[in-house]
Amino acid sequence: MPLIYHKGIAYVPNNLMKKLKAITYFLLGSALLLIAVMTPAYLRSVDSGVLRIAGGKTELISEGFSLLRLEKPGPAHILFQSARFNALDGVKELEEALEKYRSKDPKGFQQGNSDALIKRFLDSNPSNSRFVLGWMVASNFRKSVLNHLEQSNRPGVQTILKNRNLQSLNVFYPVASAGGQPFDSALLLIGLLYQEDHLSSEFGQQVELLAAQVNLGKDTRHLEAMCLDILSLSKRMNWGQLTTFMQKIESVETLRTLTHHAMRSEEMLPRVFSSLRFAESGGLLADYLRRFPETAPRDIQLGIVNGQEALRHLLQRQEPVFVSSTREWLRSHGLFNTPSAQLCKLTLRMPMFALLIKYLLYLFGSFFILRFLHQLKPEPEDASGQMQVDGIGFLRQQILALIFLVFVIVLGEPFLAQDSKKVENTPSWRFPVMQSAVTDDVESIMETKITQITILALVLFFLVQVCIYALCLVKLKEIKKQDAHSGLKLRLLDNEENLFDSGLYLGLGGTVLSLVMLALGIVKPGLMAAYSSTLFGIIFVSALKIFHVRPYRRKLIVENETERA
Repeated sequence: MPLIYHKGIAYVPNNLMKKLKAITYFLLGSALLLIAVMTPAYLRSVDSGVLRIAGGKTELISEGFSLLRLEKPGPAHILFQSARFNALDGVKELEEALEKYRSKDPKGFQQGNSDALIKRFLDSNPSNSRFVLGWMVASNFRKSVLNHLEQSNRPGVQTILKNRNLQSLNVFYPVASAGGQPFDSALLLIGLLYQEDHLSSEFGQQVELLAAQVNLGKDTRHLEAMCLDILSLSKRMNWGQLTTFMQKIESVETLRTLTHHAMRSEEMLPRVFSSLRFAESGGLLADYLRRFPETAPRDIQLGIVNGQEALRHLLQRQEPVFVSSTREWLRSHGLFNTPSAQLCKLTLRMPMFALLIKYLLYLFGSFFILRFLHQLKPEPEDASGQMQVDGIGFLRQQILALIFLVFVIVLGEPFLAQDSKKVENTPSWRFPVMQSAVTDDVESIMETKITQITILALVLFFLVQVCIYALCLVKLKEIKKQDAHSGLKLRLLDNEENLFDSGLYLGLGGTVLSLVMLALGIVKPGLMAAYSSTLFGIIFVSALKIFHVRPYRRKLIVENETERA
């Protein structure tokens, strides 16, 4: 390294020092930005790597074997189906265990558990059906269930049985009519689940209250909707599966949501059943499915695959899963696995702290990159280089780093502009004898004009205008600190007129861009956001010129005339 010696002291040449600073700033900025990119913390989503750390291992297979040991082959078989759809290790062993159980106890396998009462019903009323509804269509089986329920001392059971006398129904035919078999089957199933304590206490109370209200002449549509849900489930479940499913249902709305999603496809029933098995409550799972109807099936599958704690973490957060292609590619190639795992653990334990660290890393990383670019800028050789004010460039770089952070938050955050759409669920399966679809007496919610993406666009346009406003104030401060006469400052002020108007230009550009995106259907920020871009530009440019530029220009004019005089 060439050094300059002066009075026996070695000095590094200015050009070499500048290069060293540039390299240092670049390395620091790049390292900080890389760590920020690798930090899996987000405002409105959960990273797939965090789920992987939260769960640790898949528990579908082990849970299936545990259920088999408890003589519950029905639930174990659904978990096996879920594991098979996900191609998990151990599926073959679980399948062999299920087949062994089937050959050893075919009736118990058909029933789905070892419930002695249902076994007695099936022994006296044999059926080849694998599902509960196939048993209930037989009149002798229903008579056996009815005789059992009529002996119950529970008021709730007797209240449910009184519903069999209802005549004014919206969907079903009365029980006593020729087409009353479906309604009778549903009521007897609900009564049997209630009598044998297969309903949660919260849901059992709701069922009893709903049945009592209907007996008093209230609207029957909510009761009929619940009956449709029960029949839909019984069409595809045996007794062991149905009772296991119903034990975590906490409300009529939860039942409706989970039934709606479970009946959507062949894969969804095992997925919803497995999620409900691992979830802390059915309500959390139902809320998640309602909030994210498009992405929830994929997300809960990721939770199931990664284990019980992963799914519970996802349902507690109530946020969609984001799969980073960059981090997944690095993980598949064995790059940065250890630091990535540590960042995932930090995000899992302290998500808000990790998010704060991530944004600070972006802020300081972009600032160092701007310092690096500043070092690459050649020194001006004319008189303008002597007019530079110390500290102004540093302040300008800080503002630009803030602008970069704003764009990172708005454009780099997954699902930030996505609205959480709660959907209303309707029964997905009906009997041919039904007269009309069940509809809830719920007021239609008017589509709001201010959507989430509109609010996001408003915030983005506002913050950008604030940053431009700050940059203009910095430039104005730089002119004020120039060691020059007032006439020269006036000319410098006139030279920056386009900069002072840049907020208006950007506002118009934001309006045009929003209208184009709205017309093309790329995103729909709304007309309010489009016009607000220009409005913010007008407001900030007017404030800048009226309250800052105009008074200073007036002062310079007076000083210039005084100097001439």
